[in-house]
Amino acid sequence: MKPLGNLGCPSAQIVAFTITNPMRRKTALMVLFIATVLLIIGAMAGFVPAIMTLLMREDPNVLASPAAVTLVLSVVSFPVVCLVAVALSWLVFLLPVFANLPYRYLLACGSTALPLINLSTAAATLAWIFYVNDGTSW
Repeated sequence: MKPLGNLGCPSAQIVAFTITNPMRRKTALMVLFIATVLLIIGAMAGFVPAIMTLLMREDPNVLASPAAVTLVLSVVSFPVVCLVAVALSWLVFLLPVFANLPYRYLLACGSTALPLINLSTAAATLAWIFYVNDGTSW
């Protein structure tokens, strides 16, 4: 830590943190292993709802509602996104092409958070459906 300045008050200092290696290989390996297990379980658990949402096509009102279509797409793509996140994170971690990236391990661990996009989209869409339609229909 290097103090940069003192802003006119002796006790208030701005401290610059130099990050040379934000994550070690062992830590990244542990995070990736745990995230891989959780994402594969999530993909298997999300497979049944993804199949069941395809049955929503039978209701003619579903295709008329953009919120319902967004919810269906979010649920259907969740298992695929889980598996893609696992593959992408391990590719970034293991391939020598990414060896020169300064934050390679952080990028590998961060790519496991891709399914959060689907979860947040589904939650926001479901909240919108319940708020606008009082949860009675699409």
